Amino acid sequence: MPGQRHEKPDGYDGTDALMAAITGAPLPEEARADPALLAAHRSATADVAVLREQLGLIAAALTEPVGEPAPRTVVRPLRRPRARLRPFALRAVGAAAAGALVFGAGWVVVQIGHGVAGVQSSSDSGAKAASGAENAGGPLGDPGYLACVRLVVEGDVTAVQAVAGTDEARITLRVTRSYKPEKAPREVRFVLARDMDPLVARGDHVLVALPKGSSSPDVWAVGERDIAPERTALARTLPLSAGTACE
Repeated sequence: MPGQRHEKPDGYDGTDALMAAITGAPLPEEARADPALLAAHRSATADVAVLREQLGLIAAALTEPVGEPAPRTVVRPLRRPRARLRPFALRAVGAAAAGALVFGAGWVVVQIGHGVAGVQSSSDSGAKAASGAENAGGPLGDPGYLACVRLVVEGDVTAVQAVAGTDEARITLRVTRSYKPEKAPREVRFVLARDMDPLVARGDHVLVALPKGSSSPDVWAVGERDIAPERTALARTLPLSAGTACE
């Protein structure tokens, strides 16, 4: 073994091969005459050389200057997309009555679709998120707007037919509740642009408001979740609109 001490038969107390390799001390003449000790010394010297190399690597790693810390990745929360105003609403209202775009308080409202968003006003569309509480503060919550509409009804879609030669669809609605006037026909029809996303489908429950002189609604809500806050707004402001002049 490299660290073994050798005692020769003549009484020589041999040098510790490992200690000699560690200290680098030369072997005495008597030790160099011992083949076993020489072999142990060579093995110990090789082991010590490897150990020194490894210790040098460790020392270099420990004494290496600390570099600048890597820049921390900043994770930014995704913004929720705002409800989109669709051009078809403007086209539908403009085609039916040009005055509808500027009529009253300037309300031009779109319904985003099934369970996604409610109605918005064109004057405040960029600031409102699609939630029922906010929708209740839209056009149907304004007595001035209600004073100028000719029809506000709720019902079920029974037919959706393309209007030949146009980009519009004619919607037939079976009225289940009339807000203005108090009594409305059992069925009403209105037109919507066919590129509405999504276009109301047969069987949908919708609430619509049509301005005077227009066959296209500028406010519509689809589905119970979007209609419910509009009912609340109507219950609050419809009585007030009776004494409000349409300007």
